[in-house]
Amino acid sequence: MGLFDFLHSPANYVELETLTWEATRLYINELAIQRGITLYANVISKCEFKRVKAEGRKLRTIKNDLYYTLNIRPNQNINATTFWNKAITQLFKHGEVLIVQGYSNELFVAESFDKTIYAYKPWEFRNVMINDLNTNKPYYMQDVVYLTIENMSINGTMKKFYEQMGKVMDLAVNNYKQKNGQKFTFKTGTSLARTTGIGGVTPVEGETEKTKAQTYVEKLFEKMFSNPNAIVPMQSGEELDESVAIGMNIPIDVFLGKTTEKSNAMNDWITTGVEVFLEVISDELNAKLITKESYLRGEQILIDSTKINHRDILDSAVALEKLFGIGFTHNEIRDLFKMLPTSDDGADDRHWSKNYGTEEALKGGEKSE
Repeated sequence: MGLFDFLHSPANYVELETLTWEATRLYINELAIQRGITLYANVISKCEFKRVKAEGRKLRTIKNDLYYTLNIRPNQNINATTFWNKAITQLFKHGEVLIVQGYSNELFVAESFDKTIYAYKPWEFRNVMINDLNTNKPYYMQDVVYLTIENMSINGTMKKFYEQMGKVMDLAVNNYKQKNGQKFTFKTGTSLARTTGIGGVTPVEGETEKTKAQTYVEKLFEKMFSNPNAIVPMQSGEELDESVAIGMNIPIDVFLGKTTEKSNAMNDWITTGVEVFLEVISDELNAKLITKESYLRGEQILIDSTKINHRDILDSAVALEKLFGIGFTHNEIRDLFKMLPTSDDGADDRHWSKNYGTEEALKGGEKSE
């Protein structure tokens, strides 16, 4: 029996083809999901976590220890961008993420943990692993930041992926059990043994016909299973990238990196996708890091997503003039473009155009006698 007869035989090729195709399809799915997770993680980690403080009847943003922790360095070993990237990745991959406080009010993302769910008392978290070390202490819901996407549609995409992974693993295990160490032989004619360069393999001088054939088979299967640049056959009707993008609420243009300056895809994604997760995060941060009394006074942690999109200051000139006319200060506008504040006189003053004034201020004309 020749090599190709062996590969196409019902007893061997079908199982090999099925396992190879399922593993390849799973790998493509994994790349697509990882692409979506990376997009979310990168965007959310760019947001600014603002601490809003109440001063009498007025609210203003301040930069204190909590601001530094959330935006610069959550703990001594990691910066804020890496921290939030890790937290969001964990949230998507596992459907939940646990953030705990250290001894100096530092924040840490738990690699793994066990939780006990109660109906009428706070949930309990044990075996909390941080940097591969067990903290050996229980944490309770009121003392941790616990994020979950369990009831969100995007979690269904993750579950489906891991179900597919389980099926492929089962298929591989069953195939191993059936074959369990069996070796195969194949017969080849002299033409194959004497041909140079078959399969991209050049015979080594002194090789016997048997070793030449062995080398050919090894190289053939090496290319089939380990070549990262191998051509992947896609069956009709399957578009894995697009289906994953839809499942993760990411416009396909954003997912594939095809957005242009005139495209609204990025804004659509921020509104319908990203801000949903920002709300989940801000709700939990406010519930755990701000007291109820302070929050009811107007104090809060506000996640500012205005810096996600790239802005061109010249193209935005008309819009900026309108912002200035409705009370934005020069320094607030400069902050939108990541420009340092200026200490010039009037840089923090607010101005309102007459058109945006109160009804009384807009009244004019001669007084009737």
